[in-house]
Amino acid sequence: PQALLCKNVGPARLAPAMPRFAALATAFLAGASATVWKPEPCNELEPGVPCAKLYHHPQGSTTVMPCPVESMTSPDGCSALFGEKADGTQCPQITCPKALGVEMKLVCTGGCCPTCWAPDHVVSLDRHTALENPAVIPPAPQAPTTCSGARCFEPQCGEGFAKGFQQGDCCYSCVAGR
Repeated sequence: PQALLCKNVGPARLAPAMPRFAALATAFLAGASATVWKPEPCNELEPGVPCAKLYHHPQGSTTVMPCPVESMTSPDGCSALFGEKADGTQCPQITCPKALGVEMKLVCTGGCCPTCWAPDHVVSLDRHTALENPAVIPPAPQAPTTCSGARCFEPQCGEGFAKGFQQGDCCYSCVAGR
């Protein structure tokens, strides 16, 4: 019945509704484009922020292949991981989900295979950085300067292990008995 009513409505009756339709269409398109994003260019990132580059599937395929060698942090490690595996079997065949209405994208961030990712400003992420937690302890005094802002916890060591520091770590860990 709805279609029959619309079929009998002439242009003169539709004209007053057109501005409202245009406004709704514009709002819809603006909302749709708000979810479109690309990673920041690597040369514009703050020091220490990992570079994320969009992954591009092989032409005409949806197979997830390894990230380009020049984007890998450890190409030798990736080569060892892949071993003699055939093309198309080295990486998990994943598709990225939508999170909070935003489509995550496959990116290469230094690993061997692409991962699903979206920047924090696109998917609002609550990292609980302002919460006080009585279990949080400061990083080890010997920790590298890159550990500023790290949140450590008091290690609960099993028998034969004691709280100790491993060179290069931010936090204390359990090390073989002392």
